[in-house]
Amino acid sequence: MAPVKNRILVVDDNPEILSEVTSYLRRRGHDIIPASSFGEAVRAYEDNSDFICLLLTDNSMPDGNGKDLARLVIDRSQGTCPCLLMSGNFDWTELTLDVAFAGVRGIQKPFRLSMLYASVLAALATNDRAETHEWPSL
Repeated sequence: MAPVKNRILVVDDNPEILSEVTSYLRRRGHDIIPASSFGEAVRAYEDNSDFICLLLTDNSMPDGNGKDLARLVIDRSQGTCPCLLMSGNFDWTELTLDVAFAGVRGIQKPFRLSMLYASVLAALATNDRAETHEWPSL
């Protein structure tokens, strides 16, 4: 039996944002793996990839960027783990085709936590449909 994917990997180099987002999602019943850097996130993903159902990451960090982290997660999960990028200064039209085609979504900082949560739920719903092969009818 395959492991249950129920953890959200949350990545932000700003400790206040990381704490606020992880606390908010935990209060809503989600199991969170926090990471404060690109490198820490890569290690956390490698150690927990069988259980991670969503990557929620800052786009701009001192040791890497969210697009590259999303590429790594998409590649290693074979496209089954959705990714959300958070950014205050990213031009979403510059999202490369490979990342955009993989369904990476974004949310602009600053954001209301309720808007972030709506994006998280939408990404998780997309993941549920992909894993169960329940596609909406056209």
